[in-house]
Amino acid sequence: MRAAQIHTCGEPPAVAERPAPAPGPGEVLVEVSAAPVTPLDLLCATGTSYFGTPPTPYVPGVQGVGTVGGRTVWFPTTAGMAPGDGSMAELAAVPESDLVELPPGADPVAVAALGLSAVAAYMALGWRGELRPGE
Repeated sequence: MRAAQIHTCGEPPAVAERPAPAPGPGEVLVEVSAAPVTPLDLLCATGTSYFGTPPTPYVPGVQGVGTVGGRTVWFPTTAGMAPGDGSMAELAAVPESDLVELPPGADPVAVAALGLSAVAAYMALGWRGELRPGE
């Protein structure tokens, strides 16, 4: 599978061929549609994050949008903050409990660009607030 890979903190990532991730217990394999570059990605990739310097090489991307089981989902990762790879790859192994299912027709690129803030607002209104289409 193709993925962006950070070999040395402070240097740009390079596209590399890597083995597909193997999902661990409780994880699913997400086919990534879109992965934004966030400020946390930049801090981790430069080695200036409060998490410290990540072990390299690693695949960056602390969040992404993709599909699993025919569903479109948003997902977070711990890339750059803990050992493991992130969303800037064709596939990502993600804890199933971390997936946020998106409504039908959601634009993966727009959701990825809006990121965690939009997902939090969507969950607050739809899940906790029980807001329904047309309201």
